[in-house]
Parts: sequence; structure tokens; C-alpha cells
Amino acid sequence: MKIYRPFLSLTLVGLAVIGCTNKVPDFERAAFTINNQRIEVLTTFDLIDNYLSHSGKFNGNIVKSSDKYIYKPIRDEILDDAEAAFLFNTIKVPYETNDYLRNEIQLLKSSDLLTIIQESFTKITKELPGPDTKIIILPASSLNRPALEKIKLPISGITLGSGKIILSIDPTYQNWTDFLPYCIAHEYHHSTWCSRNWISADFSLIEYLVFEGRADLFASEQYKTVSNPLTNFLTREQETEVWELIKNEIFGKGHDRINGVMFGTDKIPFGSGYNIGFNIVRLFKERNPATNTLDLMDMNPNEIFERSGYEDYKAQK
Repeated sequence: MKIYRPFLSLTLVGLAVIGCTNKVPDFERAAFTINNQRIEVLTTFDLIDNYLSHSGKFNGNIVKSSDKYIYKPIRDEILDDAEAAFLFNTIKVPYETNDYLRNEIQLLKSSDLLTIIQESFTKITKELPGPDTKIIILPASSLNRPALEKIKLPISGITLGSGKIILSIDPTYQNWTDFLPYCIAHEYHHSTWCSRNWISADFSLIEYLVFEGRADLFASEQYKTVSNPLTNFLTREQETEVWELIKNEIFGKGHDRINGVMFGTDKIPFGSGYNIGFNIVRLFKERNPATNTLDLMDMNPNEIFERSGYEDYKAQK
């Protein structure tokens, strides 16, 4: 004979309802429609708070904890159909569970972050129409502080494809709010280029130098009072020395070659490729001032280099 136990049944249902009401950490989401483009901004405050609360579950292994509580939600959110999804692993710096991170979150929460982002997109989309864009904002890992100090930048950014941007901000730097619009413009240029011109990640060195140079020229034209240290830190003598090392292989392809020029070797200073790429595109624009933003974006990089007069510039004393 089957005995019905209503109390037990109600208790189980009650537990199920309670379980369903537990908050699942998510991004804080804001969306704007600007110049007929949808801009979605996702901040990671709850994700970081959840990470700080649960990181001990991996016995202090911050790599595994960061991946589960921070990078997996980001990966699930933004990597679908990303042209350069393989770049995601390059930003996965683990987070220490310390007061530095807690302070970063508080500084970002109390800032005008969303207003700055909205104003930036209002400005740059007028000059450069692009795709609907999702931008994820992270506090910078304290483990990245030495690298940021070395290049004197408060923000690092990466574009994973059309409309897919991630920014890591260290708000302990006093100038981060000044540099944020420039950084957004730079990454948005990459995003728009991907939406118009992406074929594959098989770049030649000159293609990648021009890729970065175009983004920095666009950002510098939009924000003339903001200086990006990576575009002017080499002396003329240093730039000439680096160019002599790389000029015979600029049409060669391969990520190792590109990474060596962009991020340094024992003979090439970190960031040299940004400085050289910016000068190539800057010189082209000076010689061809009528070229508009979209035409420059879509132009063959080899043509930009050939018409820049960069090698003549290097020959000048």
C-alpha cells in the first residue's frame, strides 16, 4: 500500500524553490543605442566579489580559481563567433585575493565609468560607423602592475573580433579616466576593421604593424590631448636600430615574428612595433591628408607602407 506523505513532499518542494532563488553571479549590464549601434557594457563587480568569496575552494590555487569564477563566465559570454578567439588566453592573468583587488572594485564602482564609455562611443561612432559592440570591463590584476608601470599605461585592452572588446583597468592610476576614451577608440577601430576586413589571423609583420598603427592614429585624432607612451617612446636612434633588425622580414608571416617586435626580445625593446606602426601610418596620413578614416582602414597595408615614405624618414638624421 502506497503511503502519501504530504509534509515531506512540501518540504522538498520548498527546498527546491529556495535553491532556485540563490543568486547566480552575473555581469552588471548596461546598454545604449548610439548612432544606430547597440553598445553593451558589462562590468565584473559581482564576478570578482564571488571570486573573493570562493577562491579558497581550490586550496589557494589562484589560476584555477580565476579561471572558474572570472574567465569562464567571460569566455561563455563573448567568445562565440569571435574571429580572434585564440587571443583570449593571452589576457588570463590570475587574480590575487587581496585588498588591492577590493580597492580597485570600489574605485571603479564609485567612478563615472559608464558615463565615460557612453560619451566615448558617442564621439567615435560619428567618425567611424561600426558593428554593435559588447565591451567587458575588468579590474586589472595586481600581477599585471609591473608590466603596466613599465609601459606607463593604466589600461590594457584586447579585441577578440567584430564587436568584442575586453578592457582591464587599474583605477589606482590617477590618469586612467583620461586614457580610457583613447583606449576605447583604439580597440573599437580594431573591432570595426574585423567587421569589414577580417580574413584570417595569418598576418605578415607589416600588416600587423599597420593594423596597430591605424588604430593608434584613429585614437590620437579623436583625443588629441591624450598621449600614448607606446607610440613615441623610442628615440630616432633606437627606432633605426630596430628597423635595421626587422626590415628584411616585414613581409614574412608568423606569430613569433610579430610577438618579438610588439613585445620585445633581447635586442628589441618591448612595444617597439607600436611605435614603428604608428609612425608608418602617421607619415602616410601626412602625405595623403585627404584619405578618410574608412578609406585608410580598408587600404592594403603594403600600399600604406610604400606610400608612407617611412624608409626615407628613417634615412633622415
